Amino acid sequence: MRKHNSSHGSSLQFRDVQPGVKVLLGGAIAWTLAWKGVSLWRAARNGSKPWFATLLVSNTLGVLDAVYLFGVDRRHRSEHREELAVLAATGEPEQGAHRQET
Repeated sequence: MRKHNSSHGSSLQFRDVQPGVKVLLGGAIAWTLAWKGVSLWRAARNGSKPWFATLLVSNTLGVLDAVYLFGVDRRHRSEHREELAVLAATGEPEQGAHRQET
């Protein structure tokens, strides 16, 4: 058993952490990075600056990222598919970079 020197306080170093905790920590980091990477990529592709900024600065272990991917992005993709179907049915070309006016 190691004695702690009172002049250094009781700081915990990574090498002192149990292996199981290290595995959990590594898994949480990998989980978060995977969700964050996909959600940031989709938000950037969709041109959603507010969502991109929010997702970039938040750290919710993938919860907010999943909300974006399965809620907001899914709705955006559904609307885009419907628009493409209408354009295909009418024979009109896609409008490219022009946003739909509301």
